[in-house]
Amino acid sequence: MLVQISIGAEPAELLSVRANYQKQIRAANAPINARYLEYLENLKKQLGGKGDVEGALAVQKEIESISGLQSAQPSAGSDKIVIWNQNNNGKGDRGTKKVSVSLLVGGREVWSKRFVKIDWDAIKETKVEIPVPTMSSDTLRVEITDTVNGKGGLSEVEFIRGGRNVALAGEVKVSAFWEKDPKHAGAMLTDGVSTTFWLLPDGQEGWAEITLKP
Repeated sequence: MLVQISIGAEPAELLSVRANYQKQIRAANAPINARYLEYLENLKKQLGGKGDVEGALAVQKEIESISGLQSAQPSAGSDKIVIWNQNNNGKGDRGTKKVSVSLLVGGREVWSKRFVKIDWDAIKETKVEIPVPTMSSDTLRVEITDTVNGKGGLSEVEFIRGGRNVALAGEVKVSAFWEKDPKHAGAMLTDGVSTTFWLLPDGQEGWAEITLKP
């Protein structure tokens, strides 16, 4: 008689130790990848400054290849950055059109995505969700690079890691805020309330850095 052996779900112990192993591998590789990407970015600028367009494009392909390898690493969840736009509580005179985001470890950039379009509506709340590779990071940096009417700002920034928002209540440093009004300071980005918002001074672009929970 032929005995059939069915293979059930993987045991929880295996899933746990595998996830821990993958996390350690990513943590060990992150500084190496960050240094290499930093070198490549500098090289690209040097080649571009010399007018070597083909060389700069070749370096850019290498950067995208390395970033792709990082993104392809096994992930235990769907990590993402969620950025909520603002319209000055329906007044429709302020908002953001594009942002750049980056993840840092000890002040060094380990991943970034530039000039991401974020929808804006004069009345409704809008947001953009940006998938990110599962990797070690302690700081999220958001730069506003294009604004509505030259008056930028954001309502809330979330970093969903392992199913929880590790940016919630995180310390926020910003380049500046509108008329130094504490109601529109950087802390509004991580307070979990969509009706409060960080506003930039009129006519300025700017950045915010959020400390992430471990």
